[in-house]
Amino acid sequence: MGANSLKYAVTSSPGDSLATYIIGDLHGHITDYTRLLIAQGLCDDKLRWTGGEHVLWQIGDFFDRGPSGVACMDLTMSLQAQARDAGGDVNALLGNHELMMLCAHRFGDRQFNGVTVRDIWLQWGGIASDEAGFGKAHEEFIRGLPAMVRLDTNLLIHADAMLYVNHGITLDSVNASFSALLEEEDLDAWMATLNGFGEHMAFSGPNMSGSKRAGQFLKLFGAGRLIHGHTPIPYARGVDAAGVTRAWEYADGLCVNVDGGIYMGSPGFVYQLDD
Repeated sequence: MGANSLKYAVTSSPGDSLATYIIGDLHGHITDYTRLLIAQGLCDDKLRWTGGEHVLWQIGDFFDRGPSGVACMDLTMSLQAQARDAGGDVNALLGNHELMMLCAHRFGDRQFNGVTVRDIWLQWGGIASDEAGFGKAHEEFIRGLPAMVRLDTNLLIHADAMLYVNHGITLDSVNASFSALLEEEDLDAWMATLNGFGEHMAFSGPNMSGSKRAGQFLKLFGAGRLIHGHTPIPYARGVDAAGVTRAWEYADGLCVNVDGGIYMGSPGFVYQLDD
């Protein structure tokens, strides 16, 4: 298991004087990312960490659909080192687009159902310039990302999907399973997990079914509230992306969606966890 997965398998939120911030799916939009960080006081206009001992989590999906996924990850890696030197932290969850990027990097010209992995990645929003800039440091960073994290009673995952239970029924076993997948040479195993990420809105079903499923999922992993990205709020709610400037709480308050839909035109936002 990667070092980050071990460190963040079970953790706690900072004390009352500190804050934990979460930013949703970036999809290569580095300009929006830097704007949000500066506005929140987490870095300055030279992109140096100014968040002190505060904590920042990126919910996953640095890559694809936007022009600068590698730049988004580079900035996160740089801020992570600076934040840890200051007593804070910057980290991220493993999103399906990190998994797809690594899959394309590793398997490239191998075929799956008659199509090369690289072409599948491009069909799913891959950006050729990211492929050119993707290197060993990015690969190692992705290998260290946890699939889920518990911060006190909050469970952070990338996707509002049930695929996590296919990888385990405890937080540690899920993270161990994803970590093992990243070392796997079996392309079918990678694609099975990536296809599992095709599910959206697993916890927003009608007639209380969504909140019931969310409650069961949270109980399984010992948490009281689920925070995720993956499904853009404009899509989930059927609203104009330009007006999405805050997280969406749903399923009787059990779930919080932090994917503002930046690639759809949302200005994005920084979500602050409750103390």
